[in-house]
Amino acid sequence: MNQNEREKAMTLQLHQQAFICRMRFARSGSLSYVGHLDLMRTFERSLRRAELPLLHSQGYNPRPMLVFALPLGVGISTTDDYLDVSFDREVDCGHLVEALAPKLPAGLLILDAWPVPETSTSIMALVSAASYRLTAPGIQTALRRLLLLDKVLVEKKSKGQIRSLDIRPLILRMAEDEPQKEDECTVLVCAGSHENVRPDLLLQALTTYADYPREYGINCAIERTGLFSGEYPALKTFKEMD
Repeated sequence: MNQNEREKAMTLQLHQQAFICRMRFARSGSLSYVGHLDLMRTFERSLRRAELPLLHSQGYNPRPMLVFALPLGVGISTTDDYLDVSFDREVDCGHLVEALAPKLPAGLLILDAWPVPETSTSIMALVSAASYRLTAPGIQTALRRLLLLDKVLVEKKSKGQIRSLDIRPLILRMAEDEPQKEDECTVLVCAGSHENVRPDLLLQALTTYADYPREYGINCAIERTGLFSGEYPALKTFKEMD
């Protein structure tokens, strides 16, 4: 066997059967200011400390197989987010929640967990919409003003380039059950790998098109309240799909 054949043989790995638990989690407080990679490492360490049988990727740098539905931005809290964790053998999801809870840092909470088949579509590919609660002075009035427009152009950096994007078709609706809360509103937007409206882009648009004070946008409290799959308006939560 020559060198090339040996290198090829090293890359040919047998398929590892994965037993996947889908976890619904929340984060709050100071943990909201942890970046996505650090949040992933936090889950990895906590799962190891709980002595759970994690399945690792193959290759030269094996890592626990964790897949988040939609990465959270720094400073964004959440009450309804999802993570798929792969194990090398079947794990009772109820035991998973009990074993993991005391190993997690303050501000990180597992709300639920259930098994999903290995053949399921990647959780990242399922996300099509997200809801955010925005809290800042007068933000509901500003958002209502923005929704009256036909076009809302913002500058978005993608793959090292800055391009203009019309986000108005991607703002699906604002919740109508908060009429008395001028300083709070919940908005549903397109999200995921194809079309994604980040909260910072929305706040940028409010400053540009709705005369919203920039300092209010900078200090706006952002909480992700839900992730959804499917086509609007027939959206489903991940729990409803399984």
